[in-house]
Amino acid sequence: MRVFKIRYKSHHDVKDIILSKSKRKLRLPQSYWGLMEKEPEDLDGGIYVHVPFCDKICSFCNMNRKQLDNDLEDYTKFLVKEINKYRNKIYIQKKKFSVIFFGGGTPTILKPHQLEVVLSTLREVFPLREDYEFTFETTLHNLTCEKLEVMKKYGVNRLSIGIQTFSNRGRKLLNRTYDQDFVKKRLKEIKAKFQGLVCLDIIYNYLDQSIEEVKEDARIVSEISPDSVSYYSLMIHDGSEISKDLNSGEKNFDYKTERDKELHDAFLDFLLESGYKVLEHTKLTKGTDLYKYIRNVHKLKDLIPIGIGAGGRVQNIELYHLNRLVSFYSLDTEDVMKLKKISGITQYEDVQLEKLSNIVKEKYNEIYEVLKELEKTGYISIDREKNLYRYTKKGIFWGNNISALLVEKYLENRL
Repeated sequence: MRVFKIRYKSHHDVKDIILSKSKRKLRLPQSYWGLMEKEPEDLDGGIYVHVPFCDKICSFCNMNRKQLDNDLEDYTKFLVKEINKYRNKIYIQKKKFSVIFFGGGTPTILKPHQLEVVLSTLREVFPLREDYEFTFETTLHNLTCEKLEVMKKYGVNRLSIGIQTFSNRGRKLLNRTYDQDFVKKRLKEIKAKFQGLVCLDIIYNYLDQSIEEVKEDARIVSEISPDSVSYYSLMIHDGSEISKDLNSGEKNFDYKTERDKELHDAFLDFLLESGYKVLEHTKLTKGTDLYKYIRNVHKLKDLIPIGIGAGGRVQNIELYHLNRLVSFYSLDTEDVMKLKKISGITQYEDVQLEKLSNIVKEKYNEIYEVLKELEKTGYISIDREKNLYRYTKKGIFWGNNISALLVEKYLENRL
């Protein structure tokens, strides 16, 4: 019987395995910008804009962000300048982009007039498909009605709101603004004023969280009825405030996988019974939210990165903007592209075996043997008539480990 010793909590863990076991070649900027003068091979694509600032730092966060210490006029001008680099580029103008994603940090930290100039410039430069998805990550305390109107004016149709927990104790621990009653009231107001998709982020298994607290979070999510909810086990990274408190002995956290699964399953069971269904290992949907952005990422579609801390790709060239002056460009080999595609298609509840076979080709029989073993041990069920496999509840919890296992199987005797 297969037993996983350490749980991978995110698809980023799988990506780290791919990067650690494969080699990529650095490329000069000219290789990337040279493509901008050619016609694209694929008309679809996405745009990612990063705003690495917050006006309040969550205690668990060590992401590419910093506490706001200015009015962001300078960063607004920088974003506009970066967007304009793509104006009149053949590669861009021939495409029809299906997704835009503003992440951070907190993109809604920008003032209404700053949002206006950034969004108007973006819409001028990048042609969009009619059925595009346009997401803004946000917190409740800086999403004002005025900002919401500007965002709606320029086509934002999906909000990803970081709630993390409705528990007053948990919100204090995670350094969140407002108490439960205000959060519920504000979410209902936003849903009434915003005609697009409203999606929530929840964290479970934070320090000393009880079963009652996680069930209460699930109950309130069901009551608010967002289009989707992402739920993540707390990841404690070096550099976060919680990490510092644990290292100093001010706080204690004895992580146990069994407890993590117990809380995970309690949240999952409640929302499945409330009409939600699994979209990915860590996301539930009512069926209205397809999360096109992450689907594009998993398919290795072009993603144009804009802003400090933004990463993306064009064809097989990945790039990352470290700061205003330094960007890294690297070339993915054919095998690395395959590994990322394996990770991508195995994130969803149903995995089409034909698609998996088309990626791994001659390694498919070996990988299928692994899948049969996973079926025997209760992680997946294989529907041989429909030629797919589906994760069980146990498999959803260990889903990223299963993705990593298939990636490593493909790598055997290869790299």
